[in-house]
Amino acid sequence: MPQFFKRWLLVIVILLAILLTVLIIITSGQRDNLTAIEGVVGNFIAPVQGFMYRIATSISNFIQYIGERRQLSEQYEYLKDRVAQLEEQQLLMDEVIRENQRLKRLLDFKEENEQFKVSGVRITGKNPGNWFNTLTIDAGSNQGITVNMAVVNDQGLIGRVIDVGSNWAKVRTIVDSQSSVSAIIERTRDNGMVKGNNSLTFEDGLCRMINLPLDSDVVVGDRVITSGLGEIFPKGIYIGEVIEVVDEKRDMYKTAIIKPGADFQRLEEVLVIRTVNK
Repeated sequence: MPQFFKRWLLVIVILLAILLTVLIIITSGQRDNLTAIEGVVGNFIAPVQGFMYRIATSISNFIQYIGERRQLSEQYEYLKDRVAQLEEQQLLMDEVIRENQRLKRLLDFKEENEQFKVSGVRITGKNPGNWFNTLTIDAGSNQGITVNMAVVNDQGLIGRVIDVGSNWAKVRTIVDSQSSVSAIIERTRDNGMVKGNNSLTFEDGLCRMINLPLDSDVVVGDRVITSGLGEIFPKGIYIGEVIEVVDEKRDMYKTAIIKPGADFQRLEEVLVIRTVNK
């Protein structure tokens, strides 16, 4: 109950102060001087007016703060969405730039090897695992692709077509254990057979050049290219670089371990050699 009366007392005092202020304004008119009663009343309500002014100012400032906070929040959300859009556009632009760079390198390869008639294709699938042992391309018999056509990119030999559909084809790459490519050491002209190392139980992305003569002068760093024997792979296509030489004396030949020139973990576009101009 005391709290109730205190609250009502405060309300009554505020209402009286407001009423007295209104009366002073009404009765003062255009007079230059206030009466003694008006002066006393003025002295009484002045603190109340100041208090009320401070409360009104605080409320106004608080409302303004809420409005500014809401505006800042809306601006923040807009800027956040805008940044996300710009980041997405930047990613798309970067991807377009990288794709253009890859296609430019393929075009350079085509222009530097005018003896090859090639078709540019995209890779649409690959075997499970880290390496591209076999892959699928987006062109087939309807685009003139046939079995045993050689597949390359600007880095070197990729493999050969082993199966063809209407609008797709499957390629076995040179790192697959079932792949065999007749090759020569570019410097020494020694002939051998390049086979892939990747199998179901082992993968390292390398190749082996077997059946090299024991007296071969092959050394680490030698370049290996296709020999042109067998009429599948045109002569002179870069395969890779020798990184190790192993003497197989009991078998009367040497083996060279080759790191392919192509990156068989990151293939996206390749070229199919359709014909070779003699």
